Amino acid sequence: MKRYLHLVIMELHRFWKIYAALAALTVLSQTAGLWWSIRTLMKRVHWEMELTNLSSYAEFANQYGRISFMSAVSIKEPFFTGSVAVCVTALLLYVFLIWYRDWYGKNTFIYRLLMLPGSRLNLFWAKLTTILLLSWGLVALQIVLFPPLMAMYRHMVPEELALDTSVFSFVRHHPVFDLLMPPHAADFLLHYWLGITGVAVVFTAILMERSFRLKGLAAGALYALVSGLLIIGPVSFEHVLYPSEIFGLTVALSVLLFVLSVWISGMLLKRKISV
Repeated sequence: MKRYLHLVIMELHRFWKIYAALAALTVLSQTAGLWWSIRTLMKRVHWEMELTNLSSYAEFANQYGRISFMSAVSIKEPFFTGSVAVCVTALLLYVFLIWYRDWYGKNTFIYRLLMLPGSRLNLFWAKLTTILLLSWGLVALQIVLFPPLMAMYRHMVPEELALDTSVFSFVRHHPVFDLLMPPHAADFLLHYWLGITGVAVVFTAILMERSFRLKGLAAGALYALVSGLLIIGPVSFEHVLYPSEIFGLTVALSVLLFVLSVWISGMLLKRKISV
C-alpha cells in the first residue's frame, strides 16, 4: 500500500503544472465569459428600453421576461463548455500519455518503475487512481466555482431582472454539466464507473501494444472496440428491456470488463513486459 501511494503521489506531481494551468483556464475563462455575457445582455436591455420607452426594469421584465443565469451562460457558451472541453480533452490525452511518457521519456523511466519491489500491478492502480483523482478534482473545482459565478450574476443583474436559479437546477438543465455532474447519486456513480472502466480498457489496450507491438496494437484496438460495443449494447434493447434491466446489465458488463482488464493488464505486466 505504501508503494502504491508513493506511485500515486509521483504521478500527481508529474502532472501538477499542466493541471494548475487547466484549473486557472477554467476559472478565468468562465469568470470572464459570464462578465462579458451579462454586460452584453444589459446593453441589449438598455437599448430595448430606450427603443420602447420603458422607464423601469420591472416593466421590461413584464414585457420581455427576466434574465436567467442559464441565458447569461448561453450567450457566451464557448467560455463555459469550451473550458470544460479543453480539460476533458487534456485528461483523455493524458490517459495515453501517462503510460507512453514512461517509455519515451528521458532514460525510459518505465524500466525503473518495473524494477521497483512489489507487485507491478501497482503501476496500473496508481495510474488509474491518478486519472480518477484528476477528473474528480476538476469536477470539484467546477462545483466550487458555481456559487461565486452566481453571486457575480446577482450583483451585475438588477433585482427586477434577475431570475433566481439554484446550482442544482442549472446543472440539471445544462446538457454538458448534467453529463459531468449528474445530480442523482445513482447516475453519478454509473457515469464515473463507466469512465473508470473505459480507462481500464484503454490501459489494457496500451499494455497489449507495448507487449506485442503491431500485433498488440491490432489486438488492443479490437479489445477496446468490443468493450465499447458491450457497454453501449444494452441501450439498443431499450424497446425490449425495462430501464432497471438496462441499468443492471450495463453495470454487470462493465464490472466484467473491468475485472478482465485488470487481470489481462496484470498478466502482461508480470509475464510479458520485461526490463
